[in-house]
Amino acid sequence: MSKRASVLGLAFLLIPLLDLPLFPESQAPVENPARALAKNAGRVVRLEEVLRIRDDGENIVFKSPRDFSLGPDGSLFFTDFASGPRLYRFGPGGELVYKLLKTGQGPGECQYPAGFIVTDGRVRVLAWSPPKIMDFDLAGGRYKRESRVEEDAHGVWFLGTAAGKIYGIRDEVFSQATFQSGGQAAIPNGVYEISADFKTWKRIYEFPVRMLVKKGRGAYRLDPIDAAIGGSTLYIVHTAEYAVTAIDLGTGMARREIARAYDRVKAKPGKPEDADPETRGVEFPEDPYVWDIDRIHAAAEKLFVFTSVAKPDGNDQLVDVFNEDGRYIDSFILRYPPGDRNHRSVARWTLLTEDGFFIIPEQDEDGLVSIGKYRIPDAGLFPPPTAPKRRP
Repeated sequence: MSKRASVLGLAFLLIPLLDLPLFPESQAPVENPARALAKNAGRVVRLEEVLRIRDDGENIVFKSPRDFSLGPDGSLFFTDFASGPRLYRFGPGGELVYKLLKTGQGPGECQYPAGFIVTDGRVRVLAWSPPKIMDFDLAGGRYKRESRVEEDAHGVWFLGTAAGKIYGIRDEVFSQATFQSGGQAAIPNGVYEISADFKTWKRIYEFPVRMLVKKGRGAYRLDPIDAAIGGSTLYIVHTAEYAVTAIDLGTGMARREIARAYDRVKAKPGKPEDADPETRGVEFPEDPYVWDIDRIHAAAEKLFVFTSVAKPDGNDQLVDVFNEDGRYIDSFILRYPPGDRNHRSVARWTLLTEDGFFIIPEQDEDGLVSIGKYRIPDAGLFPPPTAPKRRP
């Protein structure tokens, strides 16, 4: 995945631009050393492929699978836009169970979904065009009902649940005067607690993201964004440097800033043919470094930080591990099986499960995209499940 600015579609929302500090005053920084506490920190952990999901070129077509989520039985849910908005469900064995959504305005249809959640025996899809929440039966994918959502879902880039409540994060770029005039600014992103009927959106936290806006063309992030929920904590990445904000979802307060001493990785000049067509002609501010954090995951009561330290072939990547108090407890080199698959170009969206499986879209040498499911065989990271006791 490119660490340079990422492109946003031309549709989100609008509120006044706020002069926000990089980190709120209530946030307590956690000072961590450059090396993790574990004695075997820095070890190589080799991924073991256990499953691969491929498209068939007709009924199933992948371009950029994203928003991965697990169902209660281990089914994998995700969206893809190769042939319009589609939401897929694949069973634990990799078989297609159903796909939802069609392009349109009618029942069970939409132009642009903003996200989905799997909860209470339903698959719930939030769309911003048209603005509505759609419910589908979890077992068979049957369309059940939908209702209008008055709050604009433009810019919602995260949707998740914790303790039975729904939370969303919305980028407010298209509600800014900057979007209409152009320029560089710190754009607020709001964290919302959303009611079950999606009628009430309560903003509980806000943070800035640097963006470059080209009037009439688009908005480009100069810093990364990512989020993950672990227990009652929402973890957020929103700066180019090594820092993760931990937010208490119960109070809406920032608990701490998680960081460590980190040697920044210098960017390598890109080839003209590799440039994103949507960014050609856009002049970005000079930045000699790539983004420090690639993505984050919360699993097994830990925070996993996938860093920018990686081999050019994408087969090795440094992953840092923090406990719930933000202490740097472990690190390891995640190594993919050898081969010609590209693990980076289409891998902005990934999933790390509680029991130590890593799900990632990958691109083969022929350009086709598939989804790999790998096991992370390390008892220090994911203890093996306890075998049930035999009864006499």
